[in-house]
Amino acid sequence: MPVVLQRCLAVTPGVRRIASIALLSLLLLTACASRPFELPVSGEQDFVHRALVQEQDGLVIATSVPNAQETRTFIGLDLYSQGIQPVWFKIENRSDKPARLVTWSIDRDYYSPIEVAYMNRKPFSKDGYQDMQAWFNDNAMPRKIPAGETRSGFVYTHLRPGTKGFNMNLVHGSTAVDFTFFVPLPGFEADFTRVDFAGLYQAEDILETDVPGLKVILEQELSCCATDHTGSLAGSPLNTVLVGSGTAVRRAMMRGGWLETSVDVTQADDDGQQWYQGRTPDAVFSQLRVDGNERIQLQLWLAPWLVDGETVWLGQVYYFTEDDSLLALFNEQIGRDSTLLNFFARESITADLDSAQKFLLQNLWYNGSLTLAGYSAGVGASTVDEPGIAYGGGSYFTNGWRLVVFVSEQLTALDETKFVFYGRGSPQQATGQVFQGGQVPPPNKRLHSQTTGQLTVVTAVPSKEEVRTVFGIDLYRKGVQPVWVQVENRGDSSLYLTPMGLDQAYFTPRETANRSRTEAVIGHARQFEVKAHQRLWVAPGSIQSGYVFTRLDEGTKSFNVDVIGEDVAHLMSFFVPVPGLKLDHYERDFENLYAKDQVRDVDLGQLVTELESMPCCVRNAAGSDKGDPLNLVFIGDPKELYYAFMRAGWDETETIHGASLWKTAVSALTGGRYRYSPVSALYVFDRPQDAALQRARGSINERNHMRVWMTALRFEGEPVWIGQISRDIGVRFTRKTITTHKIDPDVDETREFLLEDLAFSQAVKAFGYLGGVGSADYDEPRGNLTGDPYFTDGRRLLLWLSGEPMGLDEIEVMDLAPYYSGEVGE
Repeated sequence: MPVVLQRCLAVTPGVRRIASIALLSLLLLTACASRPFELPVSGEQDFVHRALVQEQDGLVIATSVPNAQETRTFIGLDLYSQGIQPVWFKIENRSDKPARLVTWSIDRDYYSPIEVAYMNRKPFSKDGYQDMQAWFNDNAMPRKIPAGETRSGFVYTHLRPGTKGFNMNLVHGSTAVDFTFFVPLPGFEADFTRVDFAGLYQAEDILETDVPGLKVILEQELSCCATDHTGSLAGSPLNTVLVGSGTAVRRAMMRGGWLETSVDVTQADDDGQQWYQGRTPDAVFSQLRVDGNERIQLQLWLAPWLVDGETVWLGQVYYFTEDDSLLALFNEQIGRDSTLLNFFARESITADLDSAQKFLLQNLWYNGSLTLAGYSAGVGASTVDEPGIAYGGGSYFTNGWRLVVFVSEQLTALDETKFVFYGRGSPQQATGQVFQGGQVPPPNKRLHSQTTGQLTVVTAVPSKEEVRTVFGIDLYRKGVQPVWVQVENRGDSSLYLTPMGLDQAYFTPRETANRSRTEAVIGHARQFEVKAHQRLWVAPGSIQSGYVFTRLDEGTKSFNVDVIGEDVAHLMSFFVPVPGLKLDHYERDFENLYAKDQVRDVDLGQLVTELESMPCCVRNAAGSDKGDPLNLVFIGDPKELYYAFMRAGWDETETIHGASLWKTAVSALTGGRYRYSPVSALYVFDRPQDAALQRARGSINERNHMRVWMTALRFEGEPVWIGQISRDIGVRFTRKTITTHKIDPDVDETREFLLEDLAFSQAVKAFGYLGGVGSADYDEPRGNLTGDPYFTDGRRLLLWLSGEPMGLDEIEVMDLAPYYSGEVGE
C-alpha cells in the first residue's frame, strides 16, 4: 500500500504504464511553460480608490473588490473564470488592543493564497511559479493586526455576481466586532438602481399606520394579486409583505444567500412581468437551489405605507424551474387546456406558493434578520383541485394567507423573534387547509429521542433500501435523504418545527418529486406530500410526524431539530448512524485503547509540558521518516469530537476496501466529490491514526483532511487528542507513488481555518497555543513524507470542545505562555 492513500491510489502494472505515458506527456508540456511571473505594478489601483470604509471599536476597515478586468490587469491572472473573486482589505487598528481577522466569516470556503497560486502555475516556469507563490503569500490579508498598526491584503472568495455582500468579524480583545459590507462591482447594475424610490409617491399619498392598522389594510383594502400591465387581469398573489428599510431588506437578502437581479434582465422581461401600481417589480431577488434547476424568486414593490415609521414592501415569493422537463413543456398550453392546468397544479413545483413562503420565513429567521413575523388574510384560498389562475395561464394553490415579516439590520437570535397577528387571521385558525398535518409511521426501529420540558422529539433515518421501500424510489441516487421526525408538544402554547434546522437547503416534497420524476404521472407529488411535514406549526397537546427531505449524508447523519416558540428555542442535535459505509473509527475501541495504568490525569501545566514533548510530526510505518506536523490538540470525549466536526460540516472516512478504492478512483478521474474517501495510515505512538475526518470542497483534489490519535492523557477527566491537519490543493505526479496530493505549504493557515470553522459552528469552549512542532520559515521549509514543503510558526493549537452550542463571545482565550517548557517534540 502506498504511503498515503489519500495522496495515491493502489494501481496495477497496466495502470502504472499508462500513468508513466501520461507523466511523460505532462513533462513535455511543462517544458514549454517558461513564462516568468511579472510582479503587479506598484501604486494604488482604481479599485483601492473606490474602497468602502467603516469604523467601529477603534478599527477602521476599508474594502474593495476588483472586477474581472482589474484582476487580470493587476495580478495578471483570469481568476474570475475560475470562480475566484479577490477582495482587498486594509485594516487600521487605532486601539490599544490587538485584533484578529476571522477570514472564515467572509467566505467559509475561501481559497488560500497559495492554493490560488497553485491553480495558476501551469503557464509559468519553475522560477516564475515560485515568484508568483511568493507574491500571493506576501500579499495575503494577515489575520493579526497589532495594536496601533495597519495591515492590508487580499482574501480570495468564491465569485458572486452583482453586489459583493459579506459579513466580516474581528476578535478585538474579548469582544467580537461585526462588519457588513455591500461592495458594488463595476459592470453590474442591480434592477432597483433604476427606481427613484423617493419620487414614487407624493408625501400626501403615503399612509402612516401601526401594526394593527397594517393588518386591516392587508385584509380589507389590498387586492389579492398583482395584475397585467393594463391592470385589468389578475396575476399571481401578493403573498408576502416585508417591513423594514431598503438597506435592512437588502442586508437580509445578502445574509440569506439571495442574488440580486441585473437591470438588463428585468427590463428584458418587462412584457411577462407582474404589475402593481402601474409598474413591474422594483427589485427581484432569487436563490438557486442546490444541485437542481429550481429557483426561489422574490419580487418586491415599495408600498405607499409606513408602519411605525418603517417602509413596507409588497412581494411575491414562488418557485420556478428552468429546464425542458415534461411539465415545463406544458407551460404554453396550460392556459388553453383545463386538463393540463389541473395536471400542472397537481404536479408542479411552481404551483405550490406556500412552500416558497415557508422557505422565505425560515431563511430570514435563520440568517438573523427576523424581528416580528405573522400572517394576515387577504389572498383567498385555492386548492389543488380548484387552483387559482393568473393571467397568462399559470395555476397555483395556497392556504390564502400573507406572510408578514419585519426585518432588521441588526442580528436577531432565533428565540428573540416575536409573532404577531395571532388569533383571527392566523394560519392556526384557518379552515380548509390545502394539506392536513398528521402522523406518519417511522421507517425503522432505530429511533433516537430527546426530551426537554413538555417537548419530545423522536427521529429516524432510513437506509437506502428502506427509502426505496417507503417511497418506491431510490432517492439516495438522486441525492435526497428523507429524515423522519416526530414532535410531541405536551405544553399549552404553539411551537414551530423548522425544516431548515435539519438542512438549510432542504427540499420541499414537490422538489423531491421533481428530482425523482421519470414520467408524467398524476399523483407522483402526492406520495411525497402525504408523508412529509406540511406545517411548521405544532398545536398545543398534539403529536405531528413526517419526513423532511434533506441532502444526502452517508455514514453518520448529523442534523439539528429546532422547535421554536415564544421566547424559547429548543435546539436539539442528533447524530444517527446510517447503514452502508465502513467507517474507520468504528474499528477503534477507545475505552480500552490504553491500559488503566497508562492513563494519566494532568493539570494545565503538566498538560502543556507533556504535549510539547510529544513528537513534532507523523511518521511512516517504519518510524524512520518524519511527515506532516502534529499541529492540533483537542480535549473532549469521542462523542464531543465527532459532534463538533460534524456540526461544522466535516465528514467521516471510510476504511480501505474494494468499494472505497473504486469510488476514490472514479472521483479522481472525473474530478467529482467523494466525501468519505479513505486515507492511508500515518503513525504516531507506533500506531496508525485512530480516526480521520475531512471537509470536501470542489473536488476530491481540493479538501481539508485531518488525522487524530487519542493520547494517554486526561485533563479534568476528558481525553486529550493530538492531530494533524492539511489542505489538499491539487494532485501531482511522482516517481514513487504515481500520484500524490499537493498540500498547501502554509499549514498554519489551515490550522487557523479549523479554529474558525469550529468556532462558528459553536463547538469550541476555549483555545490556546503551545509549542512542540518547531518553526520553519517560508524560505527554509521542511518537507513531509511525499516531498511537499511546509512552513509553520511551530505552534500547536489546543482546543477544548463543547457538546453544547457556544457563542463566539463565550469562547475563552487561554494564555498558555506561563506553562511553556521550551521543549520541541522530536
